[in-house]
Amino acid sequence: MERRRLGRTDLQVSRIGFGGMTIPQVSTKQAVATVHKALDLGVNFLDTARAYGDSESKIGEVMKTRRAECYLSSRSPKMDYEGMKADIDKSLQTLGVDYIDLYEPHDVSTTKMYQTLLNEGGVEALYEAKAAGKIRCMGVTGHNWSLMRKLLKSGHFDAALVTYNLANTEAESEVIPLARELDIGLFVMKVLGNSRLLELAPVDEDRSPTVPECLRFALSNENFPMILTGVKTPDEIEENVGIANDYQPLSAADDQELREFGKRLGQGYCYGCNYCMPCPAEINIPGILRLLDYQKRISWEWPQGRQQYAEFDKTIEDCLDCKQCEEACPQSLPVRELLQEAEDRLGQPV
Repeated sequence: MERRRLGRTDLQVSRIGFGGMTIPQVSTKQAVATVHKALDLGVNFLDTARAYGDSESKIGEVMKTRRAECYLSSRSPKMDYEGMKADIDKSLQTLGVDYIDLYEPHDVSTTKMYQTLLNEGGVEALYEAKAAGKIRCMGVTGHNWSLMRKLLKSGHFDAALVTYNLANTEAESEVIPLARELDIGLFVMKVLGNSRLLELAPVDEDRSPTVPECLRFALSNENFPMILTGVKTPDEIEENVGIANDYQPLSAADDQELREFGKRLGQGYCYGCNYCMPCPAEINIPGILRLLDYQKRISWEWPQGRQQYAEFDKTIEDCLDCKQCEEACPQSLPVRELLQEAEDRLGQPV
């Protein structure tokens, strides 16, 4: 598979990367077979996280024999020094490796998380781990474009994982120009919108986007050396790699057609466009709805989700009922109802 340079990390990554968020939903045997298939097909970047259930341990089974064939990426939701330091060591132990190629603070999408990361030692823990040879490069992930720009400008991070798909192209204006200027490697998550894009149809059409359309659209953006795809079976990773290997750049007409298709996607899904922000009550609406959507989809116990929800300073309990968010939402979502649902599902004692 074609490989490209991931910014100043200088990692030469495959166009398709293995997203480890979905393998906790399948057996260890199936997950291991899927990871092996990815490596057999030339995928050389395996992405996981502390918050992804048993994803690290399943990938670790494969690393017992194939560590030299790939780059590893993992991340921690802990933004403070002690939490980040402990999670780096946990990731190393769970993956069963001596070092991780790219380690990231996970989803820095609130001001509190950003401030904790930079002021309470999270970044310091990353530098210490790098100096000790535990990690090679420092990256970051997030969905808040304003904070992501600040993170890129901070000078600490060599790469960033951002959202990009048919229905959400905000990265093109929000971070790509800055990342190019700073030579920061951008790679992509949610190419299929956590598979939601495959279930939605524009109001004026009878069909939903297809996997090839979603992947071709993301691959067409030359600013992203790699896109991550979450898969559960060897057949799924084989399909995705086949799309990448057969890929030809989109014509201007095809690109425009897919963009228009994405804009017309049906109602009912939060794409993280941030049009609802800022909230007068300072509720991080996209962050909470993102947690809610993920909680609905996973099939394993997810205490990390409740922990992440508990970190939000403001929730539905602080809502002013101003309806500003619902008036601004391009998807006409019942935002307040969804925030209440998040409270009901995730607002349990940690």
